[in-house]
Amino acid sequence: MEYLDIVDENGVPTGKIAERTAAHKQGLRHRTSHVWILRERAGKVEVLLQKRSQNKDSFPGCYDISSAGHIPAGVDFIPSALRELKEELGCSVSENELICCGQRRFSYDGVFHGKEFHDRQVSNVYALWLDRRPEDFALQKEELEEVCWFEFESCLRLVEKNEIPHCIYLEELQMLLPEVRKRERLCILVTPPVTEEEKQQLLQAAPGQKFFFTEKPELTEEQLRCVDIILGNLQSPLQLKKCENLKWIQLNNAGTEGYCEPGLLPEGAQLANATGAYGMAISEHMIGCLFALRKKLLLYWDNQKAHCWNSEGHVKVIERSNVLVIGCGDIGMTFGRKMNALGCRVSGIRRRVSKKSDCPEWMEGMYGMDSLEERLPKADIVAMSLPGNASTYHVLSRERIALLSDNAVVLNVGRGTAIDTDALADALYAGKIAGAALDVTDPEPLPADHRLWNAPNLLITPHVSGGFSLPETLEKIVGLFADNLERYFAGQPIENLVNLQTGYRE
Repeated sequence: MEYLDIVDENGVPTGKIAERTAAHKQGLRHRTSHVWILRERAGKVEVLLQKRSQNKDSFPGCYDISSAGHIPAGVDFIPSALRELKEELGCSVSENELICCGQRRFSYDGVFHGKEFHDRQVSNVYALWLDRRPEDFALQKEELEEVCWFEFESCLRLVEKNEIPHCIYLEELQMLLPEVRKRERLCILVTPPVTEEEKQQLLQAAPGQKFFFTEKPELTEEQLRCVDIILGNLQSPLQLKKCENLKWIQLNNAGTEGYCEPGLLPEGAQLANATGAYGMAISEHMIGCLFALRKKLLLYWDNQKAHCWNSEGHVKVIERSNVLVIGCGDIGMTFGRKMNALGCRVSGIRRRVSKKSDCPEWMEGMYGMDSLEERLPKADIVAMSLPGNASTYHVLSRERIALLSDNAVVLNVGRGTAIDTDALADALYAGKIAGAALDVTDPEPLPADHRLWNAPNLLITPHVSGGFSLPETLEKIVGLFADNLERYFAGQPIENLVNLQTGYRE
């Protein structure tokens, strides 16, 4: 019979012992040692899984930890781990080869072979680097059927999606990530025009990794096939189909259109965006355009070129204006906060409104898209910063443009498809609205013969409010890249992950 120490939640023996079967029957907390065997192959890390024998008292025939065992009464974690490695796999290793990755607690309740099973464990989790062929392990056949090597990232996905029979906790695999990342040698492609100082910032964030810096949009199939991480946009999202080893792409813009198409990213690859990098630059651009329209600066610019000293009459006040922000991400909220500082009353429209924290103190109200028709007639300034997708197409439709007052100004820095272009042009030519400033258009680029060019009270800029026109924007993007590289190689979740189903940041 095998007796186990009954322990507290920290794994400290209470002085009581119980037979193993009784511990599982009564749900008594006990200790186990878990050893994950890893190896490095061509810069990739693989993990060894054992397949439990069919006569095990729990999870027969399932894939499991490389080596795991209950700790007998009176024995500590490491001696038990070393003993289990020797008995199960025929591996003789030293204590200093075991790398402790942490301790975890878990509970499981089930039925096996017609008997109730209540498992309460405190487990020390270890990593062991050991490169052996499966046939070189001396298996304890009554305990396990076979051992198999799995590419680590693939194993994570298989366990997460339950695509193999297993009794592995995803949380425990994730505990190994910092150790795994230390050994990985990945190819990192950087596409933005970074400075030498910014290159060094990225190199220091991921020492020992292979970086490839390029501003050229043309990439060979071999370059795309070998890349593991992409920092920046590609010439076309369709190039992702060639990136069969891709683990993560971090875009250098906030919009994700084109990158979320089904089947584009390899299975398990993550997508992140640069939300947070553009609020400063784009909000200042919007404010500049707004002042130009409200204070008739465009007319005075024309007068200056014509050497004409002439008053253009009354202008509009910005303070006390009702500002409606449509699209309350980083850009929209930064603009709204600055408009509030100028004495405006600001409200917002967003895709979902789920909690009070969605509406900061300086904002008068946050509303869902179903409230748009109600809010538009009250708006003096409509500021749009929406991404381009099916749900945002023609959000400002002909019918909604008709709801605007003749004092309203429309600003759009998101995507041109969010506005019905013909309807906006009609409203401007007819004087139904006071003006508009467009940094994005539909179509884009705007054809030279398009009627929008000559519309009155319209300021058009060629999608330059963001991008890298402001050096500080690229600094913010590189800072985000560097922070996320450090998080990735530390086994931590990366920031700004995008939900591939919605196209929005999670």
